[in-house]
Order: sequence, then structure tokens, then C-alpha cells
Amino acid sequence: MKPFPRKLSALLAALWCAHAGHAATKAALDQPTHKEIEPIRIPLGEEGQLKTIAMDRRGNLLVGVSWLPEGAPPTPKREPLGRPEPGAGATPASERERILQLAREAVAEGTPEAWDKVLKVATPQTFRDAMLTLDQSERRPIMEAMPPEVRQKIGPPPGRGPGARPQGPGGQMSDARGGILPQLSVDGVGHHYALKVVSPRGKVLATWPMLDGLQPKMIFGHPDGTVYVAGGGRLARFDSRGKLLHMVDTDAIYGQKAAASGLCADDKHVFIAFGMGNSVRATEDIYRFKRDLTEPKKIVERQYGCCSHIDLRVSGRELLIAENSRHRVNRFDFDGKQLGTWGRRDREALEAFTACCNPCNFDFGPKGVLYTAESGVGRVKKYSADGQFLGLVGYVDTTEFDNGSQLAAISCYIPIEVNKDASRIYVMDIRAHIIRVLAKGK
Repeated sequence: MKPFPRKLSALLAALWCAHAGHAATKAALDQPTHKEIEPIRIPLGEEGQLKTIAMDRRGNLLVGVSWLPEGAPPTPKREPLGRPEPGAGATPASERERILQLAREAVAEGTPEAWDKVLKVATPQTFRDAMLTLDQSERRPIMEAMPPEVRQKIGPPPGRGPGARPQGPGGQMSDARGGILPQLSVDGVGHHYALKVVSPRGKVLATWPMLDGLQPKMIFGHPDGTVYVAGGGRLARFDSRGKLLHMVDTDAIYGQKAAASGLCADDKHVFIAFGMGNSVRATEDIYRFKRDLTEPKKIVERQYGCCSHIDLRVSGRELLIAENSRHRVNRFDFDGKQLGTWGRRDREALEAFTACCNPCNFDFGPKGVLYTAESGVGRVKKYSADGQFLGLVGYVDTTEFDNGSQLAAISCYIPIEVNKDASRIYVMDIRAHIIRVLAKGK
């Protein structure tokens, strides 16, 4: 047998080395760099809740919290959201079908008399149960055709559209008859709200009370010390010591009640997402403000973020949006022109996103590295701003989604904050009411 020509041998050797190098690089990317250590616990009482986390310029955590004062009556138990199941107070199937039949007839006829028939047989709860058996494409025509006066009396299911979220005491959905409908991610009557400044080791350094309806559902700490807080139909600007500088009514700006779904800022602008709905079909519109909260302008419409959660971050002159229901990150300029998108769904590939709605949250670390948090699996990874996979960071303890329950929806939110050198990464666990910590290994 003749030996291989020298050039061919060299080429094969080069190809083998390239393959081995690629395999070694991939193996390195698949190895976690951080491990979970003792979490941060903030005592808030039995009904206390963590709402979100952010980070200030000093590396302290900004934690939105709510609690029920001692002696106050407990919050009424909320029923799980999702498709009604047999038993446990669910509306009987025959009653749901009767309501849907009348509602479809009312849409077809378009007369007040037809809608009166729906009101005679449906209560807010039974109507809601019936509507939740439909998918979005079936539900939307009914809700869009429903006259405002009927909507007020019967109470809408979670969804989009003017008047879709009438508010009762404490922010709960209510109907004109005074009944309270179950609603996600709201606290009961009498809850108090605050922002707590917490050291990296978990010591509470300060507490900023939230007043005039402001709720710390979204927080962003700007490098200049300014802190922005959004929730409860309000957007506020604080200085680094907690002094309120300015606050605006976002419900009035948006034209209807909506959830504060995402928040970030750069040197000139503040970006906020307004969300409608409590499912994977929930949508968000993004507004741009000046830093002093003037000149609001809608720049991006109809992004899909599960349960009115959609994270925002600025990279240079681009706005990144974690469109988690579509398992991707979208890139826009500051006027709302889409520049690109990256990310895909895959249950096996590490560089892709898995579970219900991911990447759920993200944050920039040093050197422009983007750290992503995936709900349901508790996985943290890192990427370049344009989507190049840079490796696995680690895992935080979590549980799988409990389909159709309140837990399923609220677990679809795990805010992540990265410190200046990425040696510590903080991930909020809304189920366990703690802040989990990933520390870099030696």
C-alpha cells in the first residue's frame, strides 16, 4: 500500500485537530461555572411576598416586597387560573356549553337582547370558566364583540382589550355586582408595599415605603443612582436615597389598566412594557419615556411575554426584548424598528431555550455578556448581545410547572441580577420567597 501523500496527511491532521478543538470547546461551554450557595431571606410574615429584584450602583439589591400588617384579615384564597377541571367548584360542563352557545349567538345577532340572555344565565365566575375552555382565537371574537355595559356586568376573563381589567379593592378584578374574581400576581386588600435595599450578604440597609398606589412590581437601578419603580398603574423616579422625584399615572398614558411587565433605562430614556393577560398568549406594548418621565411614546406593539412578564435591557443603541413565549430575544432601535432576533426552542440543545416561556429574564454582566434565566428548569446561561452562546453558568433549585395553576403562572418570572464581576448572580424564587445566589467556583 502506498503511503498517504504528505499534503493529504497534513490536511487530515489539521481536520482532526479542529474537530478535537471544537469538541473540547463545546465540553467547556457545557460545564457550569457557578454553584448555588445559601440564599438571601427577607422576613415578611406569613403573607409577605417578593415582587421583583434589581441592583443599585453600589451592588446592593433593590427588592420589591409586600406584606399584610399584623392583625389584618388574611387574603381570601384565590382559585388557580387555567382551564377548569371537574370537581373542586368548577362550573359543570353543561352550564359552560350553554353559556358559550348564548355568547356565540349574541355575537352573531349583535343585539342587546341577545346579550341579555347571556347575563341571565351567567355569573362572572361561570362566564370566566366557560371562556377559559376556549383558545385565544375562539375567545377573542366574543370579547371584542361584547358591549362595554355587558363587559362591566359580567367581568372579562384574562385577555386584551379596552376595559379588560376592571379593578376592585386591592387591585383584584371585580364586576359591577361587587364580586371579586380571582386574579394573578396581585395582593389582597390591605397589603403594604415597599422597596428594600439589601446588601449582597442579605442585610436590610433601608426601606422605602411605596405610596399613592405605587407597587414595586418592576424596578430598575440606573448607574447614576436613580431608581425607577413601576406597578399599580404608576411609574416613579427616586434618587439614590429613596426620595421620590416624580411619578406619572401609566394607566392614563396607556389608556387602560395594564400590568407593569418590564422596565429598563439608559442615559436618555426609560423603557417600560405594559402587559395584558395571564397566559402564554399575553401580549405587551413597549413605551419610551425621557429620563424625567415626560414625552411617552409607544414604540413596539404586541410582543408575547407569558403572564405579562417580558424583560427589557439596553445594549448600546439597541433595546433587547426577551419575547419568552416565542423563545427568542428581539432587537429594536429606540424608535421601534426591528433590527434582528435570535434564540430558538429546543428541549435538548443547551444553547437553545426550553420549558414554557424562556428566556424569562436576563441581565448584563461585565464586558457586555448577557446572562439569561430560564423558568421551570432554573437554568442560567450567558450569551453575547447578538446571540452567540458563551456557556452554562449554573442551576438554581426550582420545580416543574404545575399545569393550569397559580403556581404555573407566577413561577414564569425569575428576575436575575449580576454583580460587577459576575462572581455572584442573584435569582428571585417567587415560590419559596427567597433570593437564590449562584457563586463562582474556584
